[in-house]
Amino acid sequence: MTASTTSGRSTTAPSTTPVLDVSGVTMQFGGLRALNDVSFGLTEGEIIGLIGPNGAGKTTLFNCLTGLYTPTSGSVALRGEALPGDPAKVTELGVARTFQNIRLFPSMTAQENVLVGRHARMKQSPLSSLLHGPGFRRSEKAAADRAAELLDVVGLTRFADELARNLPYGDQRRLEIARALATDPSVLLLDEPTAGMNAQETEATRRLILDIRGLGISVVVIEHDTKFIFTLCDRVLVLVQGELLVEGTPDEVRGDPRVVEAYLGAPPDEVDAQIHAGDHAVDHAVDHAHERTGGSSTRPAEGAR
Repeated sequence: MTASTTSGRSTTAPSTTPVLDVSGVTMQFGGLRALNDVSFGLTEGEIIGLIGPNGAGKTTLFNCLTGLYTPTSGSVALRGEALPGDPAKVTELGVARTFQNIRLFPSMTAQENVLVGRHARMKQSPLSSLLHGPGFRRSEKAAADRAAELLDVVGLTRFADELARNLPYGDQRRLEIARALATDPSVLLLDEPTAGMNAQETEATRRLILDIRGLGISVVVIEHDTKFIFTLCDRVLVLVQGELLVEGTPDEVRGDPRVVEAYLGAPPDEVDAQIHAGDHAVDHAVDHAHERTGGSSTRPAEGAR
């Protein structure tokens, strides 16, 4: 059963069964240590938020989870099975992702983009594909039907035959989510899914992610919009300079002086007053930090990670 708090966050209790286990992941690029001994577990039906200043290592961590990078040390396991350093095989095993920068096929329709993801689950022999036999036709129809279902899930049915490049920005992000869902993941990694969205689009995306959790999919979300994270997630991880600084419930993280210090660069005793002044100290800290760098709290400067 699902209830909701006064903030609107789902209070569905996730299972204690681990689906994704990240243990001691370190990523070294020459003399730069981008990640240092990062460990956490994702349970069945859980939504985890991953926040931190620009350059904290959040996308690098996603790259390690999906096989784009092979960690210098540590391990990543899905349901107890070590994930290989091969993105295609990781997808086959059940981990899908979206990207900070939209990576659709602009000259393909919305439905065709979703079908690209669906083909990861289609197994046809070369002969069957060449001859277009009955088995091939059944498989293609099933894929098209599933693509239509997923476009409906993300609210894009009316744009099924529209070229991806012609879709509004927020709809392109939702299309990326649909394409990721087409691979039938058990774990979905979302890299800044609300970047560039207005308040209405952001709320629609929050509801969509809760619906995705309802499909039995566990989710990890990177976002700079802390209000979005705190009203969505069961647990929040704060990554700073490649290390896991804080892990806890949204309320625990929101009120932690170390989190405000990480965004503002001030020592804890200077931010205590902000913590005691209200529950939104982290929100204000993030806004202030991005104002200082000329950015926004929801869309960091291009390439700043």
